Formats: sequence, structure tokens, C-alpha cells
Amino acid sequence: MRKDPRTSRQYNPNLNRAINPFLNKSLNPSLTRSINPGLTRSINPLLTRSINPNLTRSINPHLTRSINPNLTRSINPNLTRSINPNLSGSFDGPFIYDPALAIQGFLVMASEQVSLIFDMGLTWIGFAVANSSGGKTVFDLQNEWTQFWVADGQEGFLRFDRNPSYLGFVV
Repeated sequence: MRKDPRTSRQYNPNLNRAINPFLNKSLNPSLTRSINPGLTRSINPLLTRSINPNLTRSINPHLTRSINPNLTRSINPNLTRSINPNLSGSFDGPFIYDPALAIQGFLVMASEQVSLIFDMGLTWIGFAVANSSGGKTVFDLQNEWTQFWVADGQEGFLRFDRNPSYLGFVV
């Protein structure tokens, strides 16, 4: 069942104080050191090899066939109807939202550690690697670190750029 923040207050950070990074300091990387990769070595891919696709082959979709949607049909929404949100009524996300609740894209699980990021036009635009804080470290297709996602405690994530500025959420 889809967790839709447009119809359920529970999944909407604008309406649920518990998952709003401006009202819950434990989810705000500007206020909580342990979830800020600029201040915590173990979640910084520039300092931690296990979450850096340039240094760890198993999380690099360009080097590992099983997590590359161009080489593995089952994780490509252009080729597999069940993971295509435009064709499958049963696909329930997770979806990527901006702060105004507009859908920016969706995730496809490629492995236990790697999720592929697609825009709503089904273009593969990046990937997210699970990190030791329970969040995700996000890379573009050139393996450049662009974002980090903080676990919201409700099976979703709050999205931040490297500054860290709030970009939206994933649910």
C-alpha cells in the first residue's frame, strides 16, 4: 500500500512534527552531528570506503552488472512493468518528493545496499547507498556524491544536499 503524503498526514513532514527537520532537531543535520556527513566520518563517502562507489566495486552500478539497470532487466522500469509506476497500479514506491509534495522520482531496490533512482520519465538519474546511520548516501551517474538522506523513523527519509539544505523527502 502506497504511503502518500498528499493524502496522509503521517507521511507529510509539512504536517507531521515528528518527521519535520525544522521542528524535530534529531532529524536536522545542521543541529545533530551524528547524521551530518560533514561532521561524522562514518557516513561521509569521501572518508569511508564502504559507501564510496569509486572505491567499492560492489556498490558501483557501472562495475557491478547485477545493480545496473542497463544490464539487468529486472531492475529496469522501462523493461519490467511491475516496477514502472506509470504502468503498474501495484507499484507503491518509494517515491521522491520535493518540499511542496511534487513527485520528483522513485526508487528501485537493486540490492540490499543499493537503490536506483529514476525520474518519473523512467530515466535513471542516480543511486543511493545505505550508510551506517540508517540513512542513504546519494550519487549521480558520474559517481559524484550529491545528497544524503536521513531516516525519519517511519520508514522514510528526509533529503539534504551536502550543505546541508533540505530538499524534500522519500516515502
